[in-house]
Amino acid sequence: MKNIASLFTQGVRRLFTNVMSVIITVGLIVIPSIFAWYNIIACWNVFDNTGNLTVAVANSDEGYQSDLVVLKVNVGDQVVSALRANDQINWTFTDEEDAVDGVKSGKYYAAVVIPESFSRDMLTSYSKDVEHAKILYYSNEKKNAVAPRIIGQGADTVSYQVNEVFAETVSEVGLSLAVSLDKLANSEDMDGRLAALSDHMNEVADGIDQAARVLELYGSLFNSAGQLADSSASLISAARGEVANLQPTLDEGVAGMKDTAGRLSAAAKEVSTALESVKSSMDSVVEVADDMLDNASTAASSASDQLRTQATASGNQAGALSNLADQFDSLAASGALPDTVVPSAQAAAERMRQAATLLADLQDVLNKAADDLDAGVEQSDQNRAEIESLANEVKQNTQDIKDSFEQDLLPSITSLAESASNLVIQVGSGLEALDKAAGDIAGSAGSVTEMLASAKNTASQAAKDLRSSSEELRTLAADLTKALASGNSSQLHSLLTTNVETFAQALAAPVGIERTAVYPVENFGSAMAPLYATLALFIGSLLIMVAVRPKPARDILAKLPSAPKASEIFLGHFGVVAALSLAQTTLMALGNMFFLQVQVAEPLLYLLCFWVSGLVFVFIIYTLVATFANLGKALAVLLLIVQVTGCGGSYPLQMLPDFVQVLSPWLPATHALDAMRAAMMGVYQNDFWIHLGILVAFVVPFLILGLLLRKPISKFMDWYTEKVEASKLIG
Repeated sequence: MKNIASLFTQGVRRLFTNVMSVIITVGLIVIPSIFAWYNIIACWNVFDNTGNLTVAVANSDEGYQSDLVVLKVNVGDQVVSALRANDQINWTFTDEEDAVDGVKSGKYYAAVVIPESFSRDMLTSYSKDVEHAKILYYSNEKKNAVAPRIIGQGADTVSYQVNEVFAETVSEVGLSLAVSLDKLANSEDMDGRLAALSDHMNEVADGIDQAARVLELYGSLFNSAGQLADSSASLISAARGEVANLQPTLDEGVAGMKDTAGRLSAAAKEVSTALESVKSSMDSVVEVADDMLDNASTAASSASDQLRTQATASGNQAGALSNLADQFDSLAASGALPDTVVPSAQAAAERMRQAATLLADLQDVLNKAADDLDAGVEQSDQNRAEIESLANEVKQNTQDIKDSFEQDLLPSITSLAESASNLVIQVGSGLEALDKAAGDIAGSAGSVTEMLASAKNTASQAAKDLRSSSEELRTLAADLTKALASGNSSQLHSLLTTNVETFAQALAAPVGIERTAVYPVENFGSAMAPLYATLALFIGSLLIMVAVRPKPARDILAKLPSAPKASEIFLGHFGVVAALSLAQTTLMALGNMFFLQVQVAEPLLYLLCFWVSGLVFVFIIYTLVATFANLGKALAVLLLIVQVTGCGGSYPLQMLPDFVQVLSPWLPATHALDAMRAAMMGVYQNDFWIHLGILVAFVVPFLILGLLLRKPISKFMDWYTEKVEASKLIG
C-alpha cells in the first residue's frame, strides 16, 4: 500500500511541477466540459425556434356551394386564417407555382398546397362515392435531416386542425337540432307543434317530388343531348369524308401555287439577266461599228459581216425584251401581283417595248451600214453617228428599266414568290391539321355521348331515391297524424326515437386529450444533456490517456520504499489518472447544474453518477492503453464510435437496427446515460442504482485484464512495439 500511495502522491505532484504541466492539466480538466456545455447550449430550446422555419402555404380552393346550403363556403380560406394566427412555423402565403418551386430551390423547407376542390371534397364527405379531401404537402428533405420531420408534424397539425374544425361544425349543427327537439317536446302546445310537423313533412315530401320531377326532366334532356352528340359525330365523320374528297383539288391548287412561285422567281432572274446583257452589249456594238467603219476600205466584206452579226444580236435582244414585256402584261392582268404593284409592272412592260423598238431600229441601221459597205457607198460617218446615238439611247433606256425594276418590282416579285412557297407548305400542314382536328372532334363527340348517358343514369337514380325519401316522409307524417288522433303517447315516443342511432352518427363528438407528462423535461437542452455529458466524459477519459503516460517515470519508481509489484505500479499510477477524472467530472457536473441550470431532480445522485461514470470510463481506457499501448488507444476510439449511437441517447433503441439493439446493453455509456437520466428527471424503483451497479460491473473484466492478463500479453506487445518502431513511422 505504501508503494501505491507513493506512486499516487508523486504522480499528482508531477502534474504541477512547471507552467506547461499546469496548462496541460487544466486543459485536460476543462476541455470535456467545454464540449458538453457547447452542445447542450446549442440545442437548449431548438423547438422554440421552429417559427424560423419557412413553410409556404398556397390556397387554390375555389369554395363550394351546394343545392341545400345556398351560402358559398371556402374551407381553404378558413385554414389560411387559422394558420396566420399560428406562430409555431413561419408560414408564407403565396401561389402554388411559387410554393412548389420554392421547395425545390430551398427557399422554403416545405409547402402546403390546398387544392381547388378542397371545400367540395370536405362538404361532400358524406356521399356514397366520397373523394376524401387532401392537402398536398411538399418537403425538401435534401436541405436538412431534421427539419422535414419537424415541419411534417406541422403539416399533420394542419390536417388535425381542419378535421377538428369540421367536426365541431357538424357537431354544432347536430346539437342545435337536438336542443330544438328538446324545447319542442317540453313546450305546452306539443300536439299543435307535432301536427304542424306532420304538415311540414307533407310539404317537404311535395318539394322532394318536385325535385324528382326536375331530375327526370334533366334525364330526358341528357338523353336528347346524347342523340344530338351522336348526330354531331355523324356530321363530323361526313366532314372528314369531304376533306378527303377535296384532297385532289387541293393538290392541284398546291401544284398551281408551286408553278406560280417558280414562274415568278424565273421571271425575276430572266429580267435582270436580259437587261444586264442588253446594257453591256451596247458598248460592244459601238466599239465594233467604229472599228468596222474605220477599216471599211481594207476589209469591206469582213466589216459588213461583223455589222450584220451585231444587227442580228440586236434583233434577238429586241425580241427577248418584247417577250418579257408580254410576260409582265400577262402577270399584271392575272391578279397574282398586289394592286399597288400592277401599275409599275405595266409601266415596265411599256418601257421594255420602247427599248425593243430602239433595238430593232439599231438592227436596221447596222444592216444599212453593212449594205453601204458592200455597195462602196461612203456614208461611214453618218452611219457611225446614227449607230452611236441609237446604242446610247438603248443603253440609257435599259439602265432606267433596270433601276425601276430592281427598286419597284423585284422586291414585290421576290416577296410574292416566297409567299407562294410558304402558302404551299401551310396548305399541306393545314390539310393534316384539319384531318387530325376532325378525328379529335369525332372522338370527343363519342366521349360526350358516354358522359351524357352516365349523367342520365345518375339523374334517374337520384330521382328514384328522392321519390323513395318522399314516400318515407309521407308515411311518417301519416303515422304521426294517426298517433295524434289516437292520443297514444307511447306510439308518439316510438316514432320520435326510431332513428336515434342515425342522429347519433351525424354528431361528430370531439374527444379531448388530457396530456400528463411522466417525469417531465423542462427543455430540450436538458433532454439532450445526458447524451452530450456521457460522450464528454468518455472523450475526457480518452484525452487523459493521450496526454498522460501509461506507466510512471523511472525516477519515480526509484524513490519507492520497496521494490514495487506490477499490480502496485498499475493501481498506483491509476490513482493519478483517477484524480484527473474526478476533477473533470466534478467541474462538468457542477457547471451543468449551476451554469447551464439543466434540470436535476437529485443533485447528489447526479454528482455521484458523474464521478462513477468518469472513473469507470477512464479505468477501461487506462487498462486498454497500459495493456496494448497505442493499439489500446485505437480500441478506445472504436468503443467511442460504437457508443455515440448505441447508447440510445438521441433515438429510441427500438427505432435502430437490430444489431444496435443487441449491442446496446453491453456498452458502458448506455448505463451511465440511463443513470444520469434517473438523477435528472426522477428515480423509479431504484433504476438509478441498478444502472450504476451495472456500470461498475464493467470494471471487473478490465481489472482482470490489467492485473492478471497484462503480463502474459506483454510478450506479444513487446513484439508488436518492436515491429511498429522498426517501421519508423509510429513512435
